[in-house]
Amino acid sequence: MQILLIFSFIIAFVAIIFAIQNTEVMPIRFMIWQSEGSLALILFIFLVAGALISYLATTPGQIKRRMAISNQRKRISEVEGQLASTQEELQQAQGQLKAIDQQKEAELASTSNDSAAAPESEEGTAA
Repeated sequence: MQILLIFSFIIAFVAIIFAIQNTEVMPIRFMIWQSEGSLALILFIFLVAGALISYLATTPGQIKRRMAISNQRKRISEVEGQLASTQEELQQAQGQLKAIDQQKEAELASTSNDSAAAPESEEGTAA
């Protein structure tokens, strides 16, 4: 940022020196329009006009890029929302899966306890 500021001051200083050294009055003719002015003033006016034309020429592209960026940010927000809801659904499904696994383990444990208890009771009745 400081380099840009220093560069701007150098350009301004060179432009001032140019204006001081080129004070001759020059005639200007453009189609039917005629005028006279100093060379530095004429060059400055055309420099500003060129900068303005280039700015106006690039403005539609800048607007288009800003709109595209805005649309992409909206889309990112939508996708992040979808991702969050999908992650919540995944966590719920994992919780349900764990509950089902625990039920199956409990059923297996109760059936193995019942089958282990059944032979003992048969032995007790046989004796």
